[in-house]
Amino acid sequence: MEILTPRQADILNGVVEAHIETSGPVGSHYIIKKYAIPVSSATIRNEMGALEEMGYLTHPHTSSGRVPTDSGYRYYLDHASFADVMPESLCLQVARELSQNYQEQREIRVFLEKVTSMLSSMTREIGLSLSMAPEPGLDQKIEDLRLSLQGLTHILEKPEFQDINKLRTLLKTLEEKIVLKQWLLKQAQESQVSVSVGREHESQALENCAIVTARYSAGEMGTGVIAILGPKRMPYRRLVPLVSRVAELMEAFFTEHEEFDA
Repeated sequence: MEILTPRQADILNGVVEAHIETSGPVGSHYIIKKYAIPVSSATIRNEMGALEEMGYLTHPHTSSGRVPTDSGYRYYLDHASFADVMPESLCLQVARELSQNYQEQREIRVFLEKVTSMLSSMTREIGLSLSMAPEPGLDQKIEDLRLSLQGLTHILEKPEFQDINKLRTLLKTLEEKIVLKQWLLKQAQESQVSVSVGREHESQALENCAIVTARYSAGEMGTGVIAILGPKRMPYRRLVPLVSRVAELMEAFFTEHEEFDA
């Protein structure tokens, strides 16, 4: 991965975030207007061309605008700071809803389904959660882990999945729960959020997708995983802090409150 100049990094960030917002190719005039980068349109176009040569951007044949490649998303994700960008009002909403679900649903399975539904509803993406299992045998107990998946209908709203063949392939993959469990366990890292994009999934069905994943501790019960699955142009600045915060709150509930029913 080539190191970018500050201006190139600003332009790449602008293209990624503009594409996330519009779902279409991004031109130089849009970047100048939206992000007030103090250079000419011709300079922006030249830099976009350089970013394309480096593999960070590409362009559809029918448009002069650019869209991010998987490498472009990866550079953006590796160099962007998502800390402290979650609005306080949303933090309070998440804490309130988790607390309410905890009070109403003391059975672990039902609680996790409620959390998954909350994630899907807040993000309008697919929410996923994987039940807890004691370490170090988490991988070996994969058949016994409960996978909750909510929000499949949100996929139908995305331009990326209007191709019926791509949609069918994706839905078939999501039905293969063992594969999903294995992927979530492999991707989730202790005490941090990870994001995988496009071909990083090593699955053709997920090439148009991104997955934001977090693992949390549940005390003596072991660890669990939550995730959001959606198109590559997910609003990462909002979703990465959200998934991180939900994982932190779930860890607090499982370690500070009395035990759930099995």
